[in-house]
Amino acid sequence: MEWAALFELFRSWGPSAVSSVLVIVVLYLIKKIDASSKKDEQRATELRSDINKTLNSFGERLSKVEHYYVKREDFHRELSGWKTEINRISDQITNQFMSFSQNIIQLFSQGKT
Repeated sequence: MEWAALFELFRSWGPSAVSSVLVIVVLYLIKKIDASSKKDEQRATELRSDINKTLNSFGERLSKVEHYYVKREDFHRELSGWKTEINRISDQITNQFMSFSQNIIQLFSQGKT
């Protein structure tokens, strides 16, 4: 179907029908974005817990083995900085995406009223 024919069809429906179709499409897209953001948040949580488990098991294995070049306390102090940084960056990414999603939802909800 050509664009001109599609515009003529919309014109024949009238503004109320076209507005209704657009509202339905926008609501559907908002629902998809919200579902996607929830999945992303869940994946971020799972990734964070997997990283923590891996780091903890690595720390446990390291504590069982005597390390000749670095003291165990020094290694844990250095490693904890990276662990904190990874968690902070992950939280920032998740917060930015959630903020973006909420802003989109607010924009569309303000347009409805």
